[in-house]
Amino acid sequence: MKMVDEQHLLVVFNSIHRVMMAEMALKPKFDILLMPVPRAISADCGMVIRITDIDCAAIIEVLQTKGLVPFSTYRLRGEGFELVGEFA
Repeated sequence: MKMVDEQHLLVVFNSIHRVMMAEMALKPKFDILLMPVPRAISADCGMVIRITDIDCAAIIEVLQTKGLVPFSTYRLRGEGFELVGEFA
């Protein structure tokens, strides 16, 4: 199994601190994975959170409530990644 499949979204933040805070807020409730940013995606902090597509709306809601709005989200498309949401 690949680390990222088409049913996953990658949630990008603008700092490692925000990624770590988001991980602590989400891990008890959702199936997430903290992972390095794929080379095809440029991010300042170097880490992203992989989430499942079906949990996306609930995860974004939790992040917004905690003041941890992500910078953007990406989805795997073929050999690359497609930007699917920008929040900042």
